[in-house]
Amino acid sequence: MNKRIAVVAAAAASVLMVAGCSSSSDGKKGDKPGEKPGSAADRQAQEYRDAAKKDRAKMLEVAVTFQKADGLHDAETACRLMTDAGRHGSDGSMESCVKFYTPLKPDVRASEEKSSYSVTGDPVEVGPIGDHQAGTGVMVTRQYLYEGRTKYYRTALRMVKVRGAWLVDQEEEIYDSEMKHSSPVSSALMRSH
Repeated sequence: MNKRIAVVAAAAASVLMVAGCSSSSDGKKGDKPGEKPGSAADRQAQEYRDAAKKDRAKMLEVAVTFQKADGLHDAETACRLMTDAGRHGSDGSMESCVKFYTPLKPDVRASEEKSSYSVTGDPVEVGPIGDHQAGTGVMVTRQYLYEGRTKYYRTALRMVKVRGAWLVDQEEEIYDSEMKHSSPVSSALMRSH
């Protein structure tokens, strides 16, 4: 057993020594913004970080697009951006979800079109609950005017990746009392119904 550990340790040391020798000798490649990192491992790590940033941006874009569509009762868009478990309606189908949304009255639609939406805070990991799988929680804030005063409406969205696409699996209003929690998004998405 000790012989096996010694062999593994020697192999690990050899790999580390070779990896250390293969890095850039000048140590300057990749030090400036926009400059490619020197070693293959550095380039791979940078590519991973860049991909993660793009993926996060796509998730946030889907969250805001969904929330706008939901507010405007754009049923086709909202339902397309939801998982079967997250869809409104009786059975999680696209058809039942589209029927769930009723057209807005013209004055309500005009007011809703003036609303602005933004992601507030950082996304948080949320565990599974009920029919909802583990995912990433995002707070989307709607800012709008009501009787001449600026108002805010906050929604927690559970974002999950399905076949490579970000979708909304759950949406919950974030109550004012939950804004005192360390994670209002987790609090809203983990509420039992």
